[in-house]
Formats: sequence, C-alpha cells, structure tokens
Amino acid sequence: MDSLRLRLPAFFCLTMLSVLVGVANACPEEGRDVSQDEVLKMTEDGSIEPFPIILEKARDHRRGKLLEAKLDCVNKRYVYEIDMLDHDGQIRALRFDAVTGRHLDLEED
Repeated sequence: MDSLRLRLPAFFCLTMLSVLVGVANACPEEGRDVSQDEVLKMTEDGSIEPFPIILEKARDHRRGKLLEAKLDCVNKRYVYEIDMLDHDGQIRALRFDAVTGRHLDLEED
C-alpha cells in the first residue's frame, strides 16, 4: 500500500506533464499558415520535427519532386503539408503531424 501511495503522485505528475506538453504543442489559430520565423523557433526549441526529417519520411511514402511544403494549423495541431510531383505527372499531397512526425491519412487532418 505504501508503494502505491508513493507511485500515485508520480503518476499524476507525469500525466499532467504530458497534458501540458500537448497543450504547448497545440496550434493557437485554426487554418492559418505558420510563418518561417515561427517554424524556425519551434524547430530550434524541439517543439516540432525539423523539415528535413519530415521530407525524408515523405520520400519514403512517395517518390517524386518536391513542389511545395508548408506548416499549417489543422484540427488544433501543427501539420506539414508536402506536395510532390510523382513520376506519372500527378501532384500528391502528403501530410505529417509536425510534433510526432507521423504520416497522416487525409481523413485525419
């Protein structure tokens, strides 16, 4: 019982920390493009994944020429949107969660 009493405060602190980190990484304004200065600041402080890492992941999903990349605020989270021109001449949009680096399906953004 004593070990449980000691673990509960630690568990509570870790839970609260994860909630605060999630809030800190949430984007403030839905639908707005994020400026280059903001992207640089968030990359430097580790809030979001650096673009070269995301581009590498995008190229794992789709080969082609990079046409455009931007960071948007979508559904209260930062999302990299990358447009690639594939070998068939089709433009493909890929989206990645900027905080986790996870590839997002179109339904998720």
